[in-house]
Amino acid sequence: MRGLVLVARDRGDVAAADIMRRRGVRRVHAILLVAPSLARGGAWASHRLDTSSRHWQSAPTIGREFMTMNATRRALMAGAATLLTAGGAGAQPAWPARDLRLVCPFPPGGTTDVVARLVAAALGAQLGRTVVVENQPGAGSTLAAGRFAREADDHALFLSQIASHGIGPALYRNLAYNAETDFRPVKLLVTVPNVLVANKTKVPQADVRAFLRDAKANPNTRTFASAGNGTSTHLTGELINLLSGARITHVPYRGAGPGMTAVIAGEVDSFIDNLPTALPQIQTGTVAALAVTSRQRLPELPNVPALSELGAEFGMQDFEAEAWFGLHAHRSASDAVVARMSAALDAALADPELRRQLAQRGTNPRGGTPADYGQLVTSELARWKRVVEAANIVVN
Repeated sequence: MRGLVLVARDRGDVAAADIMRRRGVRRVHAILLVAPSLARGGAWASHRLDTSSRHWQSAPTIGREFMTMNATRRALMAGAATLLTAGGAGAQPAWPARDLRLVCPFPPGGTTDVVARLVAAALGAQLGRTVVVENQPGAGSTLAAGRFAREADDHALFLSQIASHGIGPALYRNLAYNAETDFRPVKLLVTVPNVLVANKTKVPQADVRAFLRDAKANPNTRTFASAGNGTSTHLTGELINLLSGARITHVPYRGAGPGMTAVIAGEVDSFIDNLPTALPQIQTGTVAALAVTSRQRLPELPNVPALSELGAEFGMQDFEAEAWFGLHAHRSASDAVVARMSAALDAALADPELRRQLAQRGTNPRGGTPADYGQLVTSELARWKRVVEAANIVVN
């Protein structure tokens, strides 16, 4: 059976087709209203157009002939598929379609903020867009993480770190987000080693083995400061206690600055701090560096042992506990958007100048795939949950 489907470019064509039908042209089985660009034949080429037919020649503006077993059914299905395909292609604008936001869950001026701004500038250069850093401090980064999880935006990134995506979920039972399901991992940016420093009078030998042996032999007579209850430096100290069998009493302070002041003044024996903020005090001899928490010794402190060197006596032969910063997208971001973000960040992190600036601030540039970063987050969540439970850590 031969049948006609009239492809109307506008409502005038529809009216003309309707007149043809009323005048007895019975072979008009269907009318499709399409954009003019689709009515010129190119988009229909895969549907067996017979452009040599007399119907094509006699009615070029409204008619296209299909040679089908069932003209109405097959033509409508083919036309609908073509329209959906063409419409779908046009409905997916290039990403990014506008400038991006990078949410930093800490106040301006600290290491986290500096990393965010350096990466934002480099990422923006790769994407040809401005990446605006938004500082949203509060509750150890968990407030900003909860807010980010509620706002579906594939042009936003969250500066995730050990606090929001490692320790926070272990400490707080009623968080407004799920660290794994509300976010999509994009890239591990940097890691930041910690260093155990001591008051030079209270620990005159600056020997980490002697310090830990004394803490084991005389429980709760030694103290360590941290930047606050539930911070990564606090939990690192508790991890040292659990593995080594030492009993060093935790003394929380309101930030790294007060903690360093306390150890210099002799209020506490030791302090666990991020390398970037501790290094100036170590270099001037104000405090003694006992050990670093990275897997290996650091170029900045080649004579300071890593805790992993202490061996089986202290149960820390595989010890490694570093702060880390990365980027997550919202869970609504598509695979294509995450891949685009990841590729742009790879290019940014390959820039020697960016790597130099990050290293200058005591951070180690990293990288890897989104899957790699996702695996790190999963393992960190499990590890710090064990520490919180074993040490019975409660945050008020």
